[in-house]
Amino acid sequence: MARANADQWNPSDNFIWQPSMQTPDQLPLPRSLLQFRSSWEGFIDSLMREWKTLNVISVLLMSAILTMLQIDAASHPITRTSALFSLICALMSLLYGCMYIIRFGTMRKMHKASTFANEAQKTTPGIWWNVWVLLAMLTWSIITFLTCIMSFIWLSGSSQDQLDFAVSPRTAFGLRIGLTAVFSLGVIYFGLIVRTFHRYGDPLDREWMRTVNEWTKDALNTYQNEYKPFTEPPFVPPGSIDPP
Repeated sequence: MARANADQWNPSDNFIWQPSMQTPDQLPLPRSLLQFRSSWEGFIDSLMREWKTLNVISVLLMSAILTMLQIDAASHPITRTSALFSLICALMSLLYGCMYIIRFGTMRKMHKASTFANEAQKTTPGIWWNVWVLLAMLTWSIITFLTCIMSFIWLSGSSQDQLDFAVSPRTAFGLRIGLTAVFSLGVIYFGLIVRTFHRYGDPLDREWMRTVNEWTKDALNTYQNEYKPFTEPPFVPPGSIDPP
């Protein structure tokens, strides 16, 4: 896989193997490796389409939430708090989706695919940190936005409903702490995403190049040890050696 060229990744259906081929660059790649590359590229394409769709939903939610916050009748604490909660979750979901698309757009190389597959088999997903954080943030954004809509329906529009709501300083302080905690949790998840994806960038490429260089040196040493150059004995003219 490390020494395969572009022609080997696109084998012809009419390819006929010839016994005269001696170099590895002229041999076809195993079918299992070709199928692995095809499956990995299909997996990347499906993820990219899914994350782009989720980003579109997040953008639409953010525009709807900002419109809701501009309405004077939506000043009730429940409506305003749920709208801000939904806005934070939609913003974090959009940031996570952009990070996923940027990083996985460079994950089509086979050494990154094999590393990702090996680590996925070795590690078990955690409860608080896994790939479903993006979908969880978007889900909470939708839930809280629906809560905002229902509170706007039931708490405004009547002559008996108050248009100006004021909560106590203690209640306002608790709401601000809750929203700040949600925002802080989103920032922490963003840092974890950056740290996780950093391993699949330049450090992984440098490690792979170092491994390939070691494989090349080992193969060269093995070739030199097994196939030593043949030295002919010196030419001795007939009769130059005295008989015993």
